Formats: sequence, C-alpha cells, structure tokens
Amino acid sequence: MVKIFSKIRASYGEKYLAKKGKTLVRQKQAHNFDSARNIGILFDAGVPNDLHQVKEFIKFLSSQNISCSALGFQDEEIISSDLLFLGNINVFCQKDLDFFFRPNQEDALSFMSKKFDMLIDLSLAGHYPLRYICSLSPAVFKAGKYTDGDKNLDFMIDIHSRPSLEFLIEQIKNYVSILNNPKISSPN
Repeated sequence: MVKIFSKIRASYGEKYLAKKGKTLVRQKQAHNFDSARNIGILFDAGVPNDLHQVKEFIKFLSSQNISCSALGFQDEEIISSDLLFLGNINVFCQKDLDFFFRPNQEDALSFMSKKFDMLIDLSLAGHYPLRYICSLSPAVFKAGKYTDGDKNLDFMIDIHSRPSLEFLIEQIKNYVSILNNPKISSPN
C-alpha cells in the first residue's frame, strides 16, 4: 500500500514538473569555459567517490576563473556527516523534499532560481529532485549526460560506452571547451 501511495505522489510530481517546465522561459546561449562566468553543478551525493571528482572539477573550473556552486542530492533520510560544511557545495536529502518529492530546502531552491551561465548536470542516476531542479533552472546553457527523451538539456554527451562520472567530466571538459570557440579553427 505504501509503494502504491508513493507511486501516486511521484506521478503527480512528474505531471507538475511537465506542466511547470512548459511555462519556463529562458534565454538560451551556448557557452564554453571562456565565456561562462558562473557555473552550477548538480550531482549525486550518494556515490562516495563522486564527491572527490566533483571537487576536482570545481578546481578545474576555478582555474579558468569561473565561479562555481554545486548542489548534490543524497537519496537518504538524513545527510551523512562527511557531506556537511563543504563550502560552495551544498547537499540536500529526502527530508528536504515536499510531499510530491520536490526540493523545498532553502539551498536547493536558491540554486534552482539562480541564472547560471551554464548548468552542468553530473548526475548519472536520474534522481527526480535533481531532474526537477535542472528542468526549472533558468540557466542560459544546460549540459549533461545523454538520456533518451530528455528535453531539459541543451547539450548532451553520450557516455553509454563508459558510464562513469569520470568519463562524463572528461567529455564535458573536452566538448564544452570547443563550443563557440574562435581559437579552434574549423577545416574548410
């Protein structure tokens, strides 16, 4: 009975997201690491090794003079102590969701409303709260893993040959660097 009730709640949440997503108006523009001044990063905080890779990616972006904010979701009732007090990385969990599994925690709502030059979704599992934030973010350019039927991202990278966060980050670094980059000459 509990699972059925949860499915009904989740179904309502999905319908709400689809409806709300249609009303989102945002200015789209492709950015690279030279043109982006601020980047938001979404990630799955429930995978222990992912946090280290996210921190390394933030160091890379900071070395490019890009301001970064990261938001992770841990699919647990409470946040584990090693995910607290991480500076510019915030984490939310199940207790920070409303009745329909939508984020209602202050850090998550603030992150979702910020107009980043680029939003990079590093989540591989497709947790609804992260999809919700990505879908409703007014970010100018959104990038992440290719998912069939995903209409929320402007730039998707297919990682099915090597489904790992390390490979996704490597590919994002490679491909986003060459987007709209006049320094890269195209063959005639």
